[in-house]
Amino acid sequence: MRHRTTITALAAVILVLTGCTSSNDDADAEPSSSASKLSTDWMTKLENATKADKAICNEVGDEACAEHLTDIALVVTDVELAIDEAGGLDAYPRSMKQIDQINEAVDAYTEHECLGDENAGISGSPCPDDARTIMTGGAALQLALETDESKAG
Repeated sequence: MRHRTTITALAAVILVLTGCTSSNDDADAEPSSSASKLSTDWMTKLENATKADKAICNEVGDEACAEHLTDIALVVTDVELAIDEAGGLDAYPRSMKQIDQINEAVDAYTEHECLGDENAGISGSPCPDDARTIMTGGAALQLALETDESKAG
């Protein structure tokens, strides 16, 4: 899938720039049971990925912002894989729509070369919208998971 490649590329760029590697066993862990509700399995991981200093993306081209966006994108990718295993689009239509929007924003952030661009935050740049969609999308995904599961009964 193109968005997974983009997320991987964005993460690789950030790791190269920071000169470090990541070991996030909790975020990489799969849910314990596909029979349990995904909202229960992933809520804390989504909350942890989306919470940050309110000003973290004031400069959307900064490394700190890109790292935050990457953290969100990686958890969203894990949620997408869990949804695929749990019935996919048929079981989680709102969640998959939200995931698609986030993935599109991740692709756009990468394609617009926002990381490292000191002009990424100027008026007319698409980068702030890309970053905002990723950040708000991660929070909205939590609600979408709960809504999909409540509709399914």
